[in-house]
Amino acid sequence: MRLIAATYPPDWSLKETIALPVFMDQVPPRGGTGRIDFRLNGLISGLILEQLFEKEDYWLLINPERMVAPELFLAPLGKTESFNLEKAANWFQRVARKLAGAGARSFALVAEDLYRPEFGLKDFSGALIKSLVSYPFEQVKLYASPGLAEKLVSELGRWAYHFQAGNPLELGVAKIPDAFEVKKS
Repeated sequence: MRLIAATYPPDWSLKETIALPVFMDQVPPRGGTGRIDFRLNGLISGLILEQLFEKEDYWLLINPERMVAPELFLAPLGKTESFNLEKAANWFQRVARKLAGAGARSFALVAEDLYRPEFGLKDFSGALIKSLVSYPFEQVKLYASPGLAEKLVSELGRWAYHFQAGNPLELGVAKIPDAFEVKKS
């Protein structure tokens, strides 16, 4: 599995499923989820206001004509005031299980919307990698700020030894989308 920390905004990449955390008390959403909500003219905010996430169901939006992402996987998280590391770990696990069950081979998630400094980067990255290693994903991309991306990859590398389930793990940081990279010939 390739774990890539991407330092560019999630709406720059047009060829992936993006899992977005949706807090029920953030209208409009903040962070990467808020950026995509803005690009979708407030569609995510509208779903929150209409209370369509009340049962903590998962929502999959396929919206290729707006060119935000081919698939947006919206997963509710409850309220921000009660958000903690355990809820983040449960969210990671639920999303990984649901996407693996749907046959996804790769996906991206907006890690920065979930990270809080009080969690500690070691515990946060441990919860993240524990949720991913038992599924056959080829690539998981983590959207984060440049500073967080570098630290996250470093910490994930430390956890990789403990949680590798026989599959090789490749870690990296992407500063620009694959489509923008110049291919060497």
